[in-house]
Amino acid sequence: MLQKDRGQLDRLSIRLANLTSKREFNTTWYIFVFLFFFVLVLFPTIYVLGKVILEFPAINDSVLSNTEIQSQIISALFYSISVSIFVTIVDLIFGLPIAWTLVRKEFRFKSLLNSFIELPLAVPTAGLGFSVALFWGVTPNVETPIFAVQLIKNALPILILFHFTTTFPYVVRSLTAILEEIDVTLEVAARTCGASKFTAARTVTLPMFRSGVATAMVLSLAKSLSDTGGVVTLLATIQSATQTGTTLIGTWKHAFEDKTPVPGIPYDSLVPSTAFLAAIMIIIALTLVFIAKMIARNARLPFRKVFPSFEWTVSEGKAPQARQIVAFGFLIIFVIVPSLFLVAYLIQGASLAAFSSANWVLFGQSIFMTVLVASIATIVNVVLGVPMAILIARKSDRFSRILDAMVDIPYVVPSSALGLSVGFFWTDQSILPVNELFFVIMAHISMTFPFIVRNTLGGLSELDSAYEDVARTLGARPMQTFKEITLPVIKFSIIAGAIMSFTRSVGETGATLAVSPSSITAPVFIVNLIKNDQNYFLAALTTLILIFISSLLIFTLRASISRAKRR
Repeated sequence: MLQKDRGQLDRLSIRLANLTSKREFNTTWYIFVFLFFFVLVLFPTIYVLGKVILEFPAINDSVLSNTEIQSQIISALFYSISVSIFVTIVDLIFGLPIAWTLVRKEFRFKSLLNSFIELPLAVPTAGLGFSVALFWGVTPNVETPIFAVQLIKNALPILILFHFTTTFPYVVRSLTAILEEIDVTLEVAARTCGASKFTAARTVTLPMFRSGVATAMVLSLAKSLSDTGGVVTLLATIQSATQTGTTLIGTWKHAFEDKTPVPGIPYDSLVPSTAFLAAIMIIIALTLVFIAKMIARNARLPFRKVFPSFEWTVSEGKAPQARQIVAFGFLIIFVIVPSLFLVAYLIQGASLAAFSSANWVLFGQSIFMTVLVASIATIVNVVLGVPMAILIARKSDRFSRILDAMVDIPYVVPSSALGLSVGFFWTDQSILPVNELFFVIMAHISMTFPFIVRNTLGGLSELDSAYEDVARTLGARPMQTFKEITLPVIKFSIIAGAIMSFTRSVGETGATLAVSPSSITAPVFIVNLIKNDQNYFLAALTTLILIFISSLLIFTLRASISRAKRR
């Protein structure tokens, strides 16, 4: 009986291999992957741009003629753009020495330091905003733990401090990833010829490092412009009415759905105003990212003139140690401690018995909803994102380069604008009945799709395509080649992308609120607890559980990669 079943499975496997070997099948599959990306990921992400163009006469009458709307938009954009640019510059200044130390130095507890740098990535931004507010801000309604700074009342500086915690780990990680790929031999040769460490790094390594700087700038700008949940909880905790571009989108959309009046804005103008602001945010994000890439690509680095005495001074003695102390001091004081400060609040917080059973029911439902949405989005993205990466990597033509650039668009679009655009897209199509869970899942798929593709492309860059060609020459079918040659090389890149996709979805607030305010995922639950219920302890507890889930996934990935490297 077992032999019969095994024979049937073998025959099924052969039929499947024969099917996937046909050119028609592979062509159809890649067309399907491309259509999925273009129709269900990219187009919904930027759909609001076309909507604004088509409805511009109505927007001109209701939005551009209203000075109050213009005033609110300009104020919100000022906060978003000024904070993102300033934070990106500071991140690069302090992130580069840390990345350099992590790559070029060997020391005890290096692995532990890597884990601490990644720890803020595991904190959902809604909880991160609350934690930063507890540490830095004056919080009238919250009993703040001891050791809190509690000096800042103004929104602008505390927004900057908050965005350090959300962007700095991404900057350090992108810088270290590129720096590890740069051959240190040329730098050593320059030092052997008499150049100081600083001169060798500046004149040899830095010019080859421009792509890393561009990647770090893009990640920091995009993340800073995108955040919604953290900003909402941060400003709610310090009792500030300031709005950024992303939070204003959520406020106007929520006001329209709840039919709540907004001072100075007619009710009928709320939807066109929200669409117009979302379109502006998308255009600004794409423009800033394009400028960042152009600056990094065309900047004339290094300065040709060398200053030997000065550069020897900053290369020897206590100067390098001072740089490291300042950089790691920034990491600890401005990133690590504010990110995890809510743990101190939990330690001295209220008793669990103080909360109603209704809150605990919502708490459980929100955790389940979060894991469900993140799991579905991640599975779909792995199944379709990996073939997209292979299509881009193995086609060296103009089409693949354009496709490569287009993959980044959902990442750089602010999440609340993306959620609003996805909601408009599916609502306007009238193809499917209105299902808010479906809208949320599609928004999360669009938002996290680039993580899978980018990480898989990184893995494919390590694989010489000649191995695949040889396998096919020897008679291996395409699926066999992928399974035996390609997958073993890129599997950890796929896992890394999947975990980044999952954790990004778990912590996302803005896209969920924009596409469906009534869908209560855990980050939205945290926002509601802080903004509406002022149930700070349960909000902190929910954040801690999400941190545990994300940290467990990150730790599992690092352990798996370490074991694989040892083998």
